Amino acid sequence: MNYKYTTFAVLSTLLIIYLSSLPEYSILGRDSVAEQIVSNAVHIPAYAVLSFLWLRSFEIREGQQIDKRRNGFVFIALVFFAISDEIHQSFVPGRIASMFDVGLDVLGIGMGLAVYKILRLNAGGINR
Repeated sequence: MNYKYTTFAVLSTLLIIYLSSLPEYSILGRDSVAEQIVSNAVHIPAYAVLSFLWLRSFEIREGQQIDKRRNGFVFIALVFFAISDEIHQSFVPGRIASMFDVGLDVLGIGMGLAVYKILRLNAGGINR
């Protein structure tokens, strides 16, 4: 286990939980199209970074071969986390649960996994 990445992965997970605990807020104007686009678009990079950090945290040693079971476990665990986060939001005043948001989260998880694989397959890319 790579404890440096585990620390960042746990902190990122807690940050997502904290942000989803905040009551309704608006930066660009309540119910504006821009607000909807920004609030939805944030899901993808947030979960991409989260999945990348969790994948790195489960590496036992540098240069370890890609383990499909570990990657699958991280993917499935983060999908369940995304679903539970939306359920949690349904109890926060002014927030709603949305399967669309879960879909964006899953897209982000997949992108983080893809970036991880690309960097790992690249000659020494992630280990430099």
